[in-house]
Amino acid sequence: MTMYFDLPPVDPSIEIHLATRGYSKGLAQTEGPQLLVRGELVSGPLFLGAYWKNVSAPVIDGEAGILVGARTSVSGLDLQASGAFKHYTGMDGPIDDEAVEFAVAASRRIGSLTPRVSVTYSPDELGSTGKSLYFEAGASLEVTRWGTLSAHAGRRERRGGSDYTSFNFGFGQQLTPNLSTEIRYYDTAESALGDIYRGRVVAAARLRF
Repeated sequence: MTMYFDLPPVDPSIEIHLATRGYSKGLAQTEGPQLLVRGELVSGPLFLGAYWKNVSAPVIDGEAGILVGARTSVSGLDLQASGAFKHYTGMDGPIDDEAVEFAVAASRRIGSLTPRVSVTYSPDELGSTGKSLYFEAGASLEVTRWGTLSAHAGRRERRGGSDYTSFNFGFGQQLTPNLSTEIRYYDTAESALGDIYRGRVVAAARLRF
């Protein structure tokens, strides 16, 4: 007996994100502009993605990653979970250049307001950082048909690096179905620790097709 399985069609996409300065987990990653390119294949609730972005550091020039995960909705609650393998590119020197990272996020739209929480964990982060846990909570508010205000606060606890509290807020505008722009202010409660912890305004554009 022949058995056939109806697999959901695969939907490919690519995203190009350009920002005046790169940010990750509330900290600056670049001294100047950051270009992030990400591709994704989606089949039903499952997705497979890959990305690369430039990073400003003495012994590396960027970060690449492959991630797999799932997105679903339960009783109006949007859920996402993923696992990623990350790798430094252009490495020149002895440094921990590989890491595994796990992330979960949940959000729920209530009228024009969408609260969201996320947790990101790595048992051994890239570089000199060991175990890392980053929790972030925030919300976005749709103020026009194409414009959204949002604000988030996060806390990172880690080994091999300083713990810190981060926050950001900004405004995003959907210019076309494929192009969006954003202006956002980033800061931490530990600005005295160095430049990557200090507050600044970042402008960004995202093209997705």
